[in-house]
Amino acid sequence: MGLSLWLVPPEPQSTQISRIMSFKTNSAKSPASFPRFHPHITLSSVSSDTDISNLRSAVPAGQVKVPIHFKSVDVGDKYYMSAYVSVHHSEELSALRDNLKEALGEDTVPPLAHVSLFYIDDVDAGERQKIFEQLNEGGRIISKDDHSVALDCTEGDARGQDVIDGFVACEIWIALCDGPVEAWTIKDKIQLK
Repeated sequence: MGLSLWLVPPEPQSTQISRIMSFKTNSAKSPASFPRFHPHITLSSVSSDTDISNLRSAVPAGQVKVPIHFKSVDVGDKYYMSAYVSVHHSEELSALRDNLKEALGEDTVPPLAHVSLFYIDDVDAGERQKIFEQLNEGGRIISKDDHSVALDCTEGDARGQDVIDGFVACEIWIALCDGPVEAWTIKDKIQLK
């Protein structure tokens, strides 16, 4: 897959989202389904041989923190978009994505900004809808009146004690995403202002 720029939630939101990401269905067959990975929004992906300094310089100097607001939880038909949270495009997020398209190329920036919750192999494609239903029926996805959603990240069987509807991203990570998901490595971190 190559090198990617990830917009990363701060703690404790990373931990909260990771609780949702720890859910699994019981019938997945592929070992590639439901790997563990850090919550993130992929801003751009380039080839592995790209110089990391080029990725650093693609991020505007003085880049401000980026507010993220959850829009919906969706089921996709691709491994890296098996079940994910679509996000509203804030002014800051749109400007950052536009800058990266200009610096790295239009085709390096995913068309839809999202936080993947699960990667599920095509062999287990039916599990994508199942995990969505498990979260939805379990009250983990909360629809709001303003065309957005929140995630109930409460531990255990209790509900409503640990709910988030977004985060303010304070860092961009440069991740080497070659090989199995759980072998991906973080090469650098960029602090946002």
